[in-house]
Amino acid sequence: MTDRAVALVLTAAGAASRDAGAGLFPGVPLEALTREQLRPLAPFEGRLFELLGELPRGGVVGLVVPVLAAGGAAVPPLPCGSSPGPACSPAPGELVPIADHVNLEACGPLTGRWPVGVPRVFPSMTGIYQPMLVRPPRGPRVYSFGVVAAGVAAARRLTPYEARAVREGAWSIVSDSLVRVAIVAAYHGLRLAACGSVQAPTDDRE
Repeated sequence: MTDRAVALVLTAAGAASRDAGAGLFPGVPLEALTREQLRPLAPFEGRLFELLGELPRGGVVGLVVPVLAAGGAAVPPLPCGSSPGPACSPAPGELVPIADHVNLEACGPLTGRWPVGVPRVFPSMTGIYQPMLVRPPRGPRVYSFGVVAAGVAAARRLTPYEARAVREGAWSIVSDSLVRVAIVAAYHGLRLAACGSVQAPTDDRE
């Protein structure tokens, strides 16, 4: 059965993210993108802009990307963001619905030269995330009710600034494949049912 609330599912190219996307949003068309495709470097260039630009404004896109628990990204274990309960850290293999992000990168997908005639605007990120839609009918376990993710340039190689900000902000997961997708989605008037697939700190990237 197709989840009619979600028009398209984007996932990272790794098997864990693809399988989670198919399990969370059965019957919805799925596109697996490489890390580079999820991180466009210039406005309106690449597969991400192409896919999201074809969807009607107001729609919802499913998204599953690899994340690291902050304790696995050279930062001490942290409380689980906005989830209730005692301090904890999501384990590898768990799925973490994302309720918001903080962007620790210095640039984004709307930085750089724009096509002539296209107004240069930065979209509002308010209400972009829809964590309550990240609920599987069966299959993969979903962890908590939505956390705040820290967007970084390289999840396994945090800069000193990023590590300090994550520690001081008590954000429980970090991702280098989330924030640029969210910004492009917001530019096109879309919302995200976004979920992080927690990776082991010693595993190779998806």
